[in-house]
Amino acid sequence: MQLEYENTYNTFDNPIPRSGLFATPSLENIQTLISNLPAKEQATASMVFMFTLNACNLLVQEEILDRMGNQ
Repeated sequence: MQLEYENTYNTFDNPIPRSGLFATPSLENIQTLISNLPAKEQATASMVFMFTLNACNLLVQEEILDRMGNQ
């Protein structure tokens, strides 16, 4: 059974680019990798991680969710 949003989502291209050059770890795995870095590098990696999450959130909002509301 398809969820209600799945059918609508399938009408859009995924706005988040994916690189085949890198593995796709879970968010939990990424946080573990960051926690194993030295403290100074943890701060920088955590900041970039959160910037990336926010950028992905904005892409989904603008490219999918806002369009769904305008139909």
